[in-house]
Amino acid sequence: MGAGALKDIRSAYRVVVKGLVRDELGRLLFVQERSDSWDFPGGGLEHGEDITEALKREFLEELETDIEVAAENPLIIPTWNTKFDDPVLIIAYKVTLLTIPRKTDEVSNFNYFDIHEIKQEKLDSTLIGNLSKIYPCKYLDTAE
Repeated sequence: MGAGALKDIRSAYRVVVKGLVRDELGRLLFVQERSDSWDFPGGGLEHGEDITEALKREFLEELETDIEVAAENPLIIPTWNTKFDDPVLIIAYKVTLLTIPRKTDEVSNFNYFDIHEIKQEKLDSTLIGNLSKIYPCKYLDTAE
């Protein structure tokens, strides 16, 4: 097999890292990127990249904010991206914002939603059917 052939091999899952940020009312932070659907802040894991460093990079790119990963054990959610027809593995960490988030070129909007509000919004395809694994969730309620 030639060296270039490895580029053509499709991975089993696209791995994405997401941050779960709660406000003082218990709502979770969502972002709108280029589409009109809402998703958690985060993005794709680059080859060889540390998971928590990838999450920090994504928060800087999307919201110009520094974060602290507040839990060692992530939620791991295998799901499907209907837009790209790909399996996705979401690795979601409880996160604390260290600075105030701001809109960037990568994010058209961000907002905190409770479970009833977000169900009325258009969600990213990877979240549809998976909110019950996240929201409400004992994972988010545990004190560190």
